[in-house]
Amino acid sequence: MTIKFSFGKCKTKAVFKARLEQKGKLNLEKIKKKYQVILETPILLVVKTGDVEVIVHGYGELLFKRCDDAHKAEKIAEEIYNDGVEE
Repeated sequence: MTIKFSFGKCKTKAVFKARLEQKGKLNLEKIKKKYQVILETPILLVVKTGDVEVIVHGYGELLFKRCDDAHKAEKIAEEIYNDGVEE
């Protein structure tokens, strides 16, 4: 299954950002089991994959901290969306 999402530089912060194109939510419990969790709140997770930290919002937005490689960030977004999008 291919999840459609937009990807680009965040206008307000110097980070990459991904957002679901269709309405959907992320299952934070599923994501929590697959990635190293740095911070957990009821509405978001901060996970670490390799050397990249990702802020995962339950409503489907991802923000990438400490990542200058757009290709790498986009690949991580694809993995997180494939692992966590609720149908």
